[in-house]
Amino acid sequence: MTSENNKYQLSLSTMRWFDAKGGHLETKGLNADGEIFEVPLHRHKVNLNIYRLDIGLKYKITPSFQIETNIPYESKIQEASIEEIDPLTEEQKQAVIRNQDIHHRNETYTGPTDIDLLVNYNIQGILTENDFLIGRIGTTIPVGKTEENPWILGEAGLEHLHIQFGTGTFNPIGAIYYNIPVYKGFAATTSLRSKFPLYANSKTYRGSRELTYTGGLNFRPNKWISVYTGYLGFYQSYAHWAGEIDINTGLRFSMASFGAAISTPFNFPISISFMLPMHQETLYDDTNSFLDGRYQESDAFKFGPLISISVFYSF
Repeated sequence: MTSENNKYQLSLSTMRWFDAKGGHLETKGLNADGEIFEVPLHRHKVNLNIYRLDIGLKYKITPSFQIETNIPYESKIQEASIEEIDPLTEEQKQAVIRNQDIHHRNETYTGPTDIDLLVNYNIQGILTENDFLIGRIGTTIPVGKTEENPWILGEAGLEHLHIQFGTGTFNPIGAIYYNIPVYKGFAATTSLRSKFPLYANSKTYRGSRELTYTGGLNFRPNKWISVYTGYLGFYQSYAHWAGEIDINTGLRFSMASFGAAISTPFNFPISISFMLPMHQETLYDDTNSFLDGRYQESDAFKFGPLISISVFYSF
């Protein structure tokens, strides 16, 4: 929160998410004329590294009410390869590579993602004199680039992209955060954040519902530093294309978090966080089924460790 004498708080955060891994079984190749045909079973393997920059601005309307926005920009580095399962001839290998290149390419994608716009309300002294609750409500603003239906393009042998930078829709957001002192510099925290896409965009895409929940313990030995540890859980429902489930979406994961917040004498507090995966699973778990002439396997990414650094300035 902004201090008593300052109306604005500016934040700058950078994040690196390492080695997200995805992939799926495949039995299709693409010939030089752009025609799809059957080839022996193989796998598309995909690795994704994500860099993210967030610029946040918070304005204090009253001591209890604030309005805030967060403007993100991401760089997603994708690396793709083929894992041979059944033997392939040289001609088949070239067809497999051509088919992979319309699905997954060694490329870097960059751009802004959807903006958050929120109104905050703070309440203090709920259960004890020094606890506080922050409630947030708002919406995303669809500025991130969206793609055409990749399933239709893929079936036609055309280049497409599953990675999106936005949903193309305004999505309601709700969040709460609670902090309560427990003992001599220790405080317990918990939070809940949800996002609910209500409709499909002009390209027939309707994004996933998302729920993020945390719990943690902070310790402040002095006024200059605090350290914390906690748990983060995340649930993402399926997204849909023209009402059909996108099996590349839908997952649950949990992470352990560790970090520190440092108060500097220059009015630039710094926060450093590390997060390590604990458990991950995709909702689509029938990984070896064969349906409608193709193998069905989720391509939802499983994420690696994460590190983030944030700097704040109030004025």
